[in-house]
Amino acid sequence: MCLSHQTDELCVCVCVLSDFSGSCKGRCFELKEAEPPNCRCDNLCKTYLSCCSDFDEQCLKTAGGFECSRERCGEVRNEDYACHCSDDCLLRGDCCTNYRPLCKGESSWLEGDCEEIQSPECPAGFVRPPLIILSLDGFRASYIRKGKSVLPNIHKLRSCGTRAPHMRPMYPSKTFPNLYTLATGLYPESHGIVCNSMYDPVFKAHFRLKGREKLNHRWWGGQPVSHDSTHTWVIPLERRILTILQWLHLPDDERPYVYAIHSEQPDAYGHILGPLSNELDNTLRKIDNIIGQLMNGLKQMNLHRCVNVILVGDHGMEESHCERTEYLGSYGLDVDAITLTPGSSGRIGPKNASTPYDPKEIVANLTCKMPNQHFKPYLKQHLPKRLHYTNNRRIEDVHLLMDRKWHVAMCVSLSPATCGFFGDHGFDNKISSMQTIFLGFGPNFNFKTEVPVFENIELYNTHTHSNTHTHTHSRVLYTADGPLNNVTHLPFGRPAVLFQTSYTQLCHSDYSSGFSHDINMPLWSAFTLTAQVWEDESRWVEDLLKLHSARVRDVELLTGLDFYRSAALPYTRVLALKTHMQTFEDDV
Repeated sequence: MCLSHQTDELCVCVCVLSDFSGSCKGRCFELKEAEPPNCRCDNLCKTYLSCCSDFDEQCLKTAGGFECSRERCGEVRNEDYACHCSDDCLLRGDCCTNYRPLCKGESSWLEGDCEEIQSPECPAGFVRPPLIILSLDGFRASYIRKGKSVLPNIHKLRSCGTRAPHMRPMYPSKTFPNLYTLATGLYPESHGIVCNSMYDPVFKAHFRLKGREKLNHRWWGGQPVSHDSTHTWVIPLERRILTILQWLHLPDDERPYVYAIHSEQPDAYGHILGPLSNELDNTLRKIDNIIGQLMNGLKQMNLHRCVNVILVGDHGMEESHCERTEYLGSYGLDVDAITLTPGSSGRIGPKNASTPYDPKEIVANLTCKMPNQHFKPYLKQHLPKRLHYTNNRRIEDVHLLMDRKWHVAMCVSLSPATCGFFGDHGFDNKISSMQTIFLGFGPNFNFKTEVPVFENIELYNTHTHSNTHTHTHSRVLYTADGPLNNVTHLPFGRPAVLFQTSYTQLCHSDYSSGFSHDINMPLWSAFTLTAQVWEDESRWVEDLLKLHSARVRDVELLTGLDFYRSAALPYTRVLALKTHMQTFEDDV
């Protein structure tokens, strides 16, 4: 394993050799990674090329498959199998997930009724309900319309739990930026993973999906909910599901609380076949079957009414082909003086520090130059603010916002290869084909509830504290702990509205507001400022009050509201409250 250290003048790479002669026997998918020079048996050892020599033999067992068959029921235990259908597998906690339905005649999770889970029903030893987050790469929101014939398990999860019509990814609608947004609750410009491939001018290094540099922690900002930010596609998804179920058998003081698992499908076949291909249904059926394995495994452990499950995508998928490509060489640019990150979201930078380079001139030379031009050039600071794609040194100065279905490349190839794709993503995140799915199922999610469309950055708030506090919609995903009262923020009662209108009082933990149905904004908001400590950090509140102070009576005259109407106070006291004006004069 190589560890890099960056100094002002020199990047030093120190290689620590792992001893691969150790064994993974009894250590498969251990939760603590072994320190070098010891070899590893955890779920990331393949990624870091540090597995013990017998990892495949001991841990990646695929013999017998991942489900029971009629022939396997009551089999003699075979330790080479990934899971078991022997009579002792329930006692040993290593049954295949369909053992009870197939071998014992019990109903599967899919066959069960859609029931409301009002509170966690967990076996002994579970202090709190675990959370399993399963992300499906490239799962376009419209795939849901295929219904129960293709996606029966996903359809049941969606129908019985909390769902959104779709969930909006971050821009660019690529895998790594969005997975890390899900993990950190930050925009890509803030957490630093601005694309699947990028260049850092300070590190003087390239981040690429197929390169080792992506394993260097210096690229990854924010505080992820899980420190496992890399793909583990070398391990079959079914094997990873079995691993999570095995971890759930651990004692409470050893058992993880949050489990995150990522499937590279249907993205891989979506690129090859295109999102509208009927052949993609086979891939979707396989994914749905694996989700059924997870739910059957939870039911087999009596955890299906205890565990919370979140199913999300990272982005959608659009029809795309090599024939729909814009070439910068056709626009008269000096292509030898610039670099281009090609594809569905083009970024232009200088070839090197000594190359003459004027971003404004490049944008001018690319603006409205061709009829039916399929991109709009922007200086990054002029990109639509809704994209949140400006404030990071890894975002080049010039950005090309591509039309849907279109790519950008530098020049036409002299020996073009056969086009190998019919689908792609990375386009503007408002495009319908870039939208993906969200559903939540379990005791902490509302029963048979649809919530409004939201951005995936808000999902972080459902399972941890947010880094950016953009919790606009996430509070409606979970079942409320109980009603909020008016004592804190409306100690004198609700303001009376003295004109004809329709509004709803909304109680929040931080404030209370009266939301107008006519103008779609609050008529009033009430909150309480506390000053329990006298520290410099809290004095900004006093400064704001000095700037914006007004008599309550003045506010009433401007808004048509009547404060203190329901307060049990003498009229003289109410009048004093309404007309008092704090001057904030310094004590002499």
